Amino acid sequence: MRPDRMMWSTGLALAGAVLTGLLLNLVTGLTRLSWAVALAVAVVAVACAGLVIRRRRADEVPPAPVPRRGFRPSPAAGGFLLLAAVLAGSAVWLANASAGWQHQAGFAQLWLTPATAATSTLGVRDNFPGQQVFQLVLRGDGKTLGTWDLALSDGQAWLRTVARPRGVTLTATLDVPGQALTVMS
Repeated sequence: MRPDRMMWSTGLALAGAVLTGLLLNLVTGLTRLSWAVALAVAVVAVACAGLVIRRRRADEVPPAPVPRRGFRPSPAAGGFLLLAAVLAGSAVWLANASAGWQHQAGFAQLWLTPATAATSTLGVRDNFPGQQVFQLVLRGDGKTLGTWDLALSDGQAWLRTVARPRGVTLTATLDVPGQALTVMS
């Protein structure tokens, strides 16, 4: 096999594996079953293509015999092979190293529960890594009843008993990084 054809076939195989993984992730998710089906389809497709190519070559005039000198890639082909090996090694290293760089997912909890007929318990719990600053706003029938700026660390909670005016629906809104949480009571 010629070195340029070997490089093309290796590159196309790697590109096909990457594109198959992306497609499976979008369609069904990456599972053993989805990969097994995709690989089976790929093997059958490659085998059929190989048979078609072999049959076409059998119909052609056989090429003149060429003496074999062994595998000696040209300097350019050798450089491309070395570059491909460095890129593949770098990709494997980066994938392995970046697996540990994933950030821990965090969340915040907000609650507003009636304690008695005249009071409610308002609370916030932080489960984001590190310290977060939240802004909490309590409203009753469109009027602001209280505003708090909270600096909480991972695992900390903040509680407050608030007066509940008779016949008023309380709404608490917490500004969380990237979104806002709202509860009503």
